[in-house]
Amino acid sequence: MLRARLLLSALPFLALYGTAPLAAQPDGDMDLVFLQFDIARHMTADVTLADVDGDGDLDVLTANGRHWAEPDFAYLNLGDGRLLEARALGADPAASYTISAMDLDADGDIDAAVVRDELPILLLHNDGSGRFAVAGIVPGTGGAARGALSFDADGDGIMDLMVLRRGGPLLFLAGDSAGGFDPAQGIATPGGGATGGDNADVDGDGDVDILVARRDGNASLLLLNDGQSKFAVHEIPGSVGDHRKGVLADFDGDGVVDALLASTAGNLTLFAGDGNGGFAGAREVFDSEDAVMSLARADLDGDGSMDLVLGTGGTNLALVNDGSGSFSSVPLPGGRATTYGVAIGDMTGDGVADIVFANSGSPNVVVPVGD
Repeated sequence: MLRARLLLSALPFLALYGTAPLAAQPDGDMDLVFLQFDIARHMTADVTLADVDGDGDLDVLTANGRHWAEPDFAYLNLGDGRLLEARALGADPAASYTISAMDLDADGDIDAAVVRDELPILLLHNDGSGRFAVAGIVPGTGGAARGALSFDADGDGIMDLMVLRRGGPLLFLAGDSAGGFDPAQGIATPGGGATGGDNADVDGDGDVDILVARRDGNASLLLLNDGQSKFAVHEIPGSVGDHRKGVLADFDGDGVVDALLASTAGNLTLFAGDGNGGFAGAREVFDSEDAVMSLARADLDGDGSMDLVLGTGGTNLALVNDGSGSFSSVPLPGGRATTYGVAIGDMTGDGVADIVFANSGSPNVVVPVGD
């Protein structure tokens, strides 16, 4: 059988095989350029990676629907990146935007909080084998929810949740370790438009701070945590725009956490951290010809610097960091799609992080990285 090998010179670690979709490959051929799943072409908004069945590999949770009622799914990994078993999440289809995977009830397995458009968060408890039962909803959590960040805000070992909403205040939910959350606390912000973000210790005080990427002509935000789940809200200077996603990491190699915001206009802007919870300046580091819909960070080539994966409204890209915060782009396989979500993790069990794309209106895919 003919097999085409794509060697990407700007990204030498990425050796991808084949050019046809999964359905067109002969049985048993695992040298695929990508592995399709969820071929029902749902309006997928996000993918979350977690070992939900306890077998040691990463499975995939898909949040489907966006503004339309569709079922969400847990896809179980065979260990080699193939997702051949799907289990519906929840009793009824709904308009979902993201799924936060965490141990809600402190029983040692991964549960799920489904963040939905206008609807309250749906709580799902796992029996340990990847089968989820509806445990209830979180009242007061609807209202144009577009994303969520799970983290331990106060260092008590219990995971908490920050809900990002395009309209209205942000919502902080403290985990109660009994399977749910305490009542939501609103965090007032100037303007709205929150759709994405990230968490890291930005000011170096040992607790987790929050980056909030905002759209609709609003400035993006940095929420500095006092270690007791109280957040001081700061607008990021020079960030007014339509930033759908953002990530935190040391991108320029100076040992300080930076912020990077991705715009629906296609440009990526790096805000250099000053180490004290602020930013020393901003510079554009990349301009895509397509709208950037989703963003993830990881050291893809093992050189110690943080790289990026962009999900776009066209061709998805890997951005390889030279260590100073300058990036070279490499097109990723899969064809043009509208990629609302991206996640990075070892799906194939080879010790190298792979890429999973959530495509809205076309099949979702796993892109294996490495040889």
